[in-house]
Amino acid sequence: MGSIDVDWALDAARLSEGKYAELLKQLLNTRRYRPGEKPFQLVADVDLGDGEPSVRVDVEFLAPKEVKLKKNRPKLLQGFRVLQADACGVAFRSPVTVEVEGLTLLGAKNKVRVRVASILDFLIMKAHAIAGRDKPKDAYDLCYCLDHFPGGVEELASALRQRGEEADVERAIQMLREKFASPSDFGPLQVVEFFNSSDSERRTMEARRAFELVQSLLSLL
Repeated sequence: MGSIDVDWALDAARLSEGKYAELLKQLLNTRRYRPGEKPFQLVADVDLGDGEPSVRVDVEFLAPKEVKLKKNRPKLLQGFRVLQADACGVAFRSPVTVEVEGLTLLGAKNKVRVRVASILDFLIMKAHAIAGRDKPKDAYDLCYCLDHFPGGVEELASALRQRGEEADVERAIQMLREKFASPSDFGPLQVVEFFNSSDSERRTMEARRAFELVQSLLSLL
């Protein structure tokens, strides 16, 4: 099954007076997490009890570029830092609360409420990510949301038009126009790379589908 990535966006404005350090300390005190390969990453292994190898969960700590977290002295975890990411602040624009129910690592039933970025804000952040790094899953995630959003591309386009004057939104649209200008451009071929098919006809179809999904959104803006 591989790994599961969790991006944890930190609202720096609410983590003053040592709250960020306390948050990190609580995670480390569970002794379930260890430092990952990246300096902004913690890792946990979760046994699903299905006889298969444990699933690795990568928790990456992000914060908006325009704010600064107060450094803890001494550092709780040597070499650890938060990654300041482009457009990360968009995650706090219109978050939604979802309920997650399941078993804890110790096997206890539990239900928690988690604030996550809305689909629209998620798409804006993914557009910035596609333009800023070489990670095929970014393009796949963006196209998956366009393909499966319950309200359809029309609803997403309408919401984007209402926020067209926001700098992060304007930049995201520009990035999508650049990266998905044709089926052979960077965006569609990132989706092809994500699926990693050896069938040339299938690869062509995947690139075409990714291109058409993004163009269907852009055509409505």
